[in-house]
Amino acid sequence: MIKYEAVFILDPRKVEGNGEEFSAGIVEQIQALGGKMHRVKCLDKRVFARPIGKHKTGVYWDFVAEMSPGSVEKLQDKYRLNKTVLRLAAFKFVEGQDDEVFKPREERLFKEENFQDDMFEERSYRNYRSR
Repeated sequence: MIKYEAVFILDPRKVEGNGEEFSAGIVEQIQALGGKMHRVKCLDKRVFARPIGKHKTGVYWDFVAEMSPGSVEKLQDKYRLNKTVLRLAAFKFVEGQDDEVFKPREERLFKEENFQDDMFEERSYRNYRSR
């Protein structure tokens, strides 16, 4: 059994609320395929950078489960033609890779290492022609 992460993007017009009922069905399907759930997380409704068809927003759900590779293929086949699922991506889970994603927004945005003010102190770009 390998640990996989599956991200579902749901059509917000076809699910109620954030799609808790639909995600419960996905959990049941994973368990029916012999998978063991580790994490289920709603990543809220987000606006796409590029539309998917005529859809401009989607509800993101993140699932982490231990499954066999054949079970992952069966899960993808089951939801491939489902009109509620706009996109489905499944890949091997790497421990600790997404720790930043699940921190509160305030902790993620403003860190000292994200600022590069020291780069501009060495050379001023305002009067580069005068040199």
